[in-house]
Amino acid sequence: ISPPQGGSMTEAHTMTVRWAGDGVLAEAMAAAASEQGHAPFLFPEEGGTKLFVEVMDSDLQALRDRVDALLVAFSALEEQHNG
Repeated sequence: ISPPQGGSMTEAHTMTVRWAGDGVLAEAMAAAASEQGHAPFLFPEEGGTKLFVEVMDSDLQALRDRVDALLVAFSALEEQHNG
């Protein structure tokens, strides 16, 4: 498959971060993801909540940095929540 005439394909990298657990913590993580410019999706279910965050960037290193920042925020919230 070749790119359209006169154009070039732009790289697009995507990583989906999935988490499941306590609903209160899921809400806090979703808020943290939103603050970082991501659009989180929450799916309440029996016994907890699932959280999905899709992180996208055109640069692979930038994607890695964005995912790392998100995971650091999630880890801090989890530590705070669990005492």
